[in-house]
Amino acid sequence: MTVSARQQLYLTTLLILSVLLSACGNPPRFEGQYIGTLGDQCMPGSGLPAALDMHLDIRVDDPEKRNPSYIARLRSNAFGEFPVSAPGELDGDQLVFEFDKDEVRGWTGYQPQLLVVMTLEPHAGKEGHLWMSAFSLTALDARTESANIETLTLEDLAERAPANILGKHGLCLAPAS
Repeated sequence: MTVSARQQLYLTTLLILSVLLSACGNPPRFEGQYIGTLGDQCMPGSGLPAALDMHLDIRVDDPEKRNPSYIARLRSNAFGEFPVSAPGELDGDQLVFEFDKDEVRGWTGYQPQLLVVMTLEPHAGKEGHLWMSAFSLTALDARTESANIETLTLEDLAERAPANILGKHGLCLAPAS
């Protein structure tokens, strides 16, 4: 092999490596509309606890940014629609959202303040799907001293639900069609 052929091979190898390494550094993309599904296979169907029977709409603020920030809207069959979340925090391959719904006082009764915190991560086995690996719902009542009425976690909901509702990594969120 001549010197120029070696140099050309060396430059080609460097170019390929730099392209491969730059692709590895891209953060996962989370934008889309998702619904809660059943089990590891992400099967649509009934049987989800009302708190997890949800529709999640995730948007990116600026798709051209290398590390975009996300906002989301959550609608749950149990608690209705939450206001748009604060920007989600990207922590490695995980995205954390906090949703806060103010208390409602009215003629028909009282609904406490609700705080939902969820952690999302890409589903390695299913393209376009996400895992909700952590979830907590806290009901707060400003009328009481302790304020905290109840906190439900993903684990609590899994114990109350039939087997195979959640997958090994949490609740599977599939693209809404």
